[in-house]
Amino acid sequence: MSAGPDVLDPEGQLLTGIGSLYTDGEWIWRGDLSYYVSHHHVALPDQFVTHIRDSNYSPPKVPENRLVAIATEDLGMSLD
Repeated sequence: MSAGPDVLDPEGQLLTGIGSLYTDGEWIWRGDLSYYVSHHHVALPDQFVTHIRDSNYSPPKVPENRLVAIATEDLGMSLD
């Protein structure tokens, strides 16, 4: 877990979890997303909100092969 400044208010509080990534297998978001939504009223893409609602607000178990694909293909990480 890492910490850093609020990118929308650099004089604001230090945020934790900025380096943490979450996924439901389809979308990827940072651990501090909820802070920006609740404190700065950042709007989320309609497709993301619809996807969450359609999933009954319950995150699925993401298969390991999908997590590997996200890490290597979407995030450009090397798993060697």
